[in-house]
Amino acid sequence: MVIGERFAWAHLPKTGGMATERMFRLFPELVVFADPDDTDEKHATFRARRRMLDGKLLAMNLRRLPFWVLSRAQYVSREGIWPDYEPIPMAPADELAESPFPDSRIHLYSDDGRFRIERWMRTEFLAQDFLGFVSEFGDVSDEQREGVLGLGQVNRQDYDHSLEAWFSPAQVRTMYERNPAWAAIEEKLYGELVELA
Repeated sequence: MVIGERFAWAHLPKTGGMATERMFRLFPELVVFADPDDTDEKHATFRARRRMLDGKLLAMNLRRLPFWVLSRAQYVSREGIWPDYEPIPMAPADELAESPFPDSRIHLYSDDGRFRIERWMRTEFLAQDFLGFVSEFGDVSDEQREGVLGLGQVNRQDYDHSLEAWFSPAQVRTMYERNPAWAAIEEKLYGELVELA
């Protein structure tokens, strides 16, 4: 988590969080606390840091649901999950599509709605959304802007990123049906949900 005088940003895994953390490093004047990026504490929830959040605007990143599901499944198959980090075979596409796990992450980070997340930064437009976010709290120098825009992707995994290689249109629809909280946020942020032809 990264916390400033007036904001707190939580790192939802597989949404460009490592890139966002590096962007925040370009704005040390805004940051009063940051979890180490080399421990799982970087994924702390708002509830875990609740004593530090009074009056702060809460923010997180969000990614298109099918791409998040695929990215997380790929990561887990290579790295595993906390605390053991032993690789876990990638689940079949139907199982991934049927899983309500993505919504469980939304509920975990919002503590079932007790914490209202007021700003979302879209992974696919991270640099622009991040600059819009930090500009709410201070001036952005030309050097800082160039640093954010020039950063690019961080920790990108090597696999076929085409959804059609992994999921059918029906499976993508099922993902959204099984994860209505994520779907509602995504539709608000992006204007529509992903549909495969």
